[in-house]
Amino acid sequence: MKTAANLEEDKLIYFTPLEWKYFKLEIEEMKENGEDLNFKKAIHNAKYFAMIERSRNEIKEGKCVTFSDEEWEAFVSAQNLS
Repeated sequence: MKTAANLEEDKLIYFTPLEWKYFKLEIEEMKENGEDLNFKKAIHNAKYFAMIERSRNEIKEGKCVTFSDEEWEAFVSAQNLS
């Protein structure tokens, strides 16, 4: 489920529940620090932190491929990059 916020007349911004969580935390932090509320920054950071959390969860669940340094070097060396 995504929820929309409208910061500009013709542009909707959609948030997942996880993005909303981080958006709220960003706004709360700005308020606690006595900063002006910067919604564009909060949106950007919320989406970024949510992406990081999703990626970490995928790694924990084994839903990604990992390489050792040696395996990665061998893979890169085997590519024909000319």
